[in-house]
Amino acid sequence: MFILLTRINTHPAYIFAATLFVFFLTGLISAGELLSQFINPALVTLILVLQAAAVIEKTPLTAWMSRMVFHSHSLNKSLVRMCLSIFPLSAFMNNTAVVASFLGPLKNNRQFPPSKLLLPLSYAAILGGTVTLIGTSTNLVVNGLALEAGMKGLGIFQFAYVGIPLCLGGFIYIVFFSKWLLPANGTAMKISRDNYFLEAQVLENSAHIGKSVAANKFRNLQSLFLAELIRNDRLLSPVNPEEIIQAGDILVFVGDVHKVKDIQNFDRLAIFKEENIAMLRKNLREVVLSHSSSLLGKKVKTADFRAKFDAAVVAVRRGNRKLSGKIGSIRLEAGDTLLLAVGPDFGKRENLRNNFFLINRIRLQKLLSRKNSALAVTLFIAAIAASTLNLLPLLKSLAILMFIYILMGFFRFEDFRGNSNLDIIVLVGSALGLAKVIFNSGASALIAKGILFVFKDYGAFANLAGIYLLTLLLAQMVTNNAAAALAFPMAYSTALSLQVDPLPFVMAVAYGASASFLTPYAYQTNLMVYGPGNYKFSDYVKTGLPLLVIYSVITLALLPVFFKF
Repeated sequence: MFILLTRINTHPAYIFAATLFVFFLTGLISAGELLSQFINPALVTLILVLQAAAVIEKTPLTAWMSRMVFHSHSLNKSLVRMCLSIFPLSAFMNNTAVVASFLGPLKNNRQFPPSKLLLPLSYAAILGGTVTLIGTSTNLVVNGLALEAGMKGLGIFQFAYVGIPLCLGGFIYIVFFSKWLLPANGTAMKISRDNYFLEAQVLENSAHIGKSVAANKFRNLQSLFLAELIRNDRLLSPVNPEEIIQAGDILVFVGDVHKVKDIQNFDRLAIFKEENIAMLRKNLREVVLSHSSSLLGKKVKTADFRAKFDAAVVAVRRGNRKLSGKIGSIRLEAGDTLLLAVGPDFGKRENLRNNFFLINRIRLQKLLSRKNSALAVTLFIAAIAASTLNLLPLLKSLAILMFIYILMGFFRFEDFRGNSNLDIIVLVGSALGLAKVIFNSGASALIAKGILFVFKDYGAFANLAGIYLLTLLLAQMVTNNAAAALAFPMAYSTALSLQVDPLPFVMAVAYGASASFLTPYAYQTNLMVYGPGNYKFSDYVKTGLPLLVIYSVITLALLPVFFKF
């Protein structure tokens, strides 16, 4: 399974689910045991956290805080403001939602290079998520595995003992040192007619007049794609294949704009010399492809952007590279930055949030009023406080909160589909089932013996460090949730074999799985900023490695202090 996770370009959730299904077929887990994992209290808590965070997203809180980041002429002060905003938000909200809220303002700012801000944004969100049980889905996964193993559930602020020092160490590094390691890249997708657009005017008496776009085979070119049409100073975007061509139309092609000869083969089409960039700019939107998008793995030409989103793809950027050649043949990957030419219905499509993170801000949902926003945030804080003070279990507290949100109209049942990340739900439920099989089969005890053999002469702390480093390495190769699910059985069995309290080993797995700083693919927020920041892969290694060292030193130093063996 580990080989599949690292070698095959498939979401870990599907690999975990397929593996669990094989175990079910072979009798290693019963139907009742399998189904019970998907109603596990930790998984239900995760679902409720996602829904509650979605309500908070409807408030102007994150938008207001993102506008407060910038301090004129001082990058350091802007980084300070950003960290102090991100840490508390990411401790209680979904990290991807927090980063998405800040992505546009930081990327489009005119004071500092976006590359000096965006990767620190992702790192700050990761660090903030280590402070609470609900700060990241990884902590909830570990809590679910702990409950399944018979341990006491983890407290909501139990992570803060190490999490707050991690934020402090990360804060010092981000503010005072990261700027020297990060590149000073400009805007990744600067709109330029020469780079993206090739315009051709339909001359009088052209054989193409009176025929549709499809009949003229304007969409059959090898290296260019007809994205837009300008007619009488009016922009038609995206172009319908049945649109009838008229004399004087200006055809706007995208793709490899150096392939002028493809245009010259048509009858009486002239390369248009005048600038239309002002008109084109008005309907361009920059988006980042979500890790949960249904478009992943599809080619641009088969993704049907016009029907699904009322848009056409103008350009695709992957990291610091603008992908050239025939744009329709590009196979889309999570984190790709797309420049879209959009129609009037683009912002009204309900599937945008599931597929894209928007850099050019478009209001996709109606925000709550100021009064209702204050009430929603107050209720959320009250629910967290009730759990913290042991007045109510977290699951029950969140359930009551969502019931009140529904009664007050802050949350609708139809919102559930858009706010529930099915991949995470499948991954967590499958991980719980796999952990049960690994425990019951004795596989975890066998692996624990191997770990003990390596560290037997160095005591419990050495074994703890070994588990942490193993989890950390897994987190660089697979997703953080998958790393936690793979490492937990080994950590728990190692602690039992040492006859010590499993809690420090369980916490080592949680912190190790969140240490995703070295690659753009290790964590979804790293991938979100990859294209907008115009980063290279090496930028993550160069900037993330010192932070990883600081993070690891703090974690290993404090784990035995706050979580005794």
